[in-house]
Amino acid sequence: GEDDIQALLAQVALQDKKVKECQILENVPPPSPRCNCTFTALANHVLAGSSGAGAANKHKSSNILLYGGEYFDGRKTFVYGDLFKYDAKKGTWSQIITTKPPKPRSGHQSFAYRGYFYTFGGEYTSPNQKNFNHYRDLWRMDLETFQWEKLSLKGGPSARSGHRMVQVKGKAIMFGGFYDTGRELKYYSDLWIFDIGNLKWSTHGLPGQHSPSARSGFQFFADEEQNKVFLYGGYSKKVDDRGDEHGVTHDDLWCLDLNTLQWEKIKKSGIFPVKRAGSSIVTHKKSAVVFGGVVDHEVEDGEVMLSEFFNDLHSFRMDTRRWFPMTVCPPGSKTRTMGTISVVKRGSIEEKAAIKIQANFRGFMVKKAYKSYSIGKSINELIYSPAVLKQAGGKVIHPCPRIKGNVVVIDNTLWMYGGTYEDKDKEVTLDDLWSINLNKLDGWREIYKGTFAEQMGDDEMLEDSEGSDNEMGDSMDSDDMEEMDEAP
Repeated sequence: GEDDIQALLAQVALQDKKVKECQILENVPPPSPRCNCTFTALANHVLAGSSGAGAANKHKSSNILLYGGEYFDGRKTFVYGDLFKYDAKKGTWSQIITTKPPKPRSGHQSFAYRGYFYTFGGEYTSPNQKNFNHYRDLWRMDLETFQWEKLSLKGGPSARSGHRMVQVKGKAIMFGGFYDTGRELKYYSDLWIFDIGNLKWSTHGLPGQHSPSARSGFQFFADEEQNKVFLYGGYSKKVDDRGDEHGVTHDDLWCLDLNTLQWEKIKKSGIFPVKRAGSSIVTHKKSAVVFGGVVDHEVEDGEVMLSEFFNDLHSFRMDTRRWFPMTVCPPGSKTRTMGTISVVKRGSIEEKAAIKIQANFRGFMVKKAYKSYSIGKSINELIYSPAVLKQAGGKVIHPCPRIKGNVVVIDNTLWMYGGTYEDKDKEVTLDDLWSINLNKLDGWREIYKGTFAEQMGDDEMLEDSEGSDNEMGDSMDSDDMEEMDEAP
């Protein structure tokens, strides 16, 4: 039946046994719509090492691996174990069919290091979504031969999905996640470190230690230069006095010093995103770039849930620990700013208006964004005021709002595949592909439209995906951020 997970996985295993040797199918159609998969860039430095130069020559620096994921068609959930490779330079997809692969999964985490692709945990959901099987296995695949190997290790984290992992200097740092049997739900707040060279797990942290609370689906990113890892946001559930469950969207920001393994809670500074869950994050130079997300609004005493989805970009500077909205300019713009900037004087009407707007809205609901101004040796926060900037013309195209978008950076280009969007009562799993140059921010490029309109049952895309101006009010480009750091 649809709720017998072991029988379903046994059928998958029988199909996998029929594959006698690895096959690479070139120039295949894009992967089917899915979310909670992994999207892993294969950079040259990642591939150098155990598998030698052959792997580096095979993948070069323009390839991305997409592994696993799930799709909900409105009635049933489908979980995948397939593996695809996207060549960002050629714009082509390949499917890699391997022997003895891991079981299908979603909500897992993957990373690449020295010739291998690693994946840990995740879950398999029955089609009727009544039963769940969580994994605690760790696998690696040789990026030259595409052979999978299950690593039999002592200890290690418990079964879970929704956790996050980041690789820093030969170690994979893992935090959090959840475990859901349909009858029991747990969220985790444990910290684990996997020594990739020695293939050993170790757990860290003591009861009562100052650290992030239990959660899943947070943003986890590393500053390798400073040997630090940052944790932002996430989601968990709590039970009220009446026994009813309520979702909790976190917006706290933490820093883990990998030298001391001590957590530090960071006060938010700058223009930070509105509280949200399910956003996507990737690092670029000294910044972490955040896209999208959702916040749920409970109305009528929790009887009705309204979801607000986002398609904005924010940047977090890891060195100064400040947030900035990011401006996406119309394609072909001669400048990277949105218009003509004039300096605001201290005590002026414009400054007072900007401070008032800043205090009331914190920037994220204001549609027009304006450059920071410096006074003496101090640099004030970004401000929003119609008196400061004349908006430039041109239409800015944005991907439709979403959660769980899959993002990577290759060189200076951000690539985003898929995710999930909800329109009223309809959930749509996306399969579109977008890119944007993070140095220029000169417009999003739609590489592949996907099946969004088809799934919506409409010939027209939503207004957001057709290129309407972003309602969230982007405000800063990469040059602006550099100028802020260099200003006296």
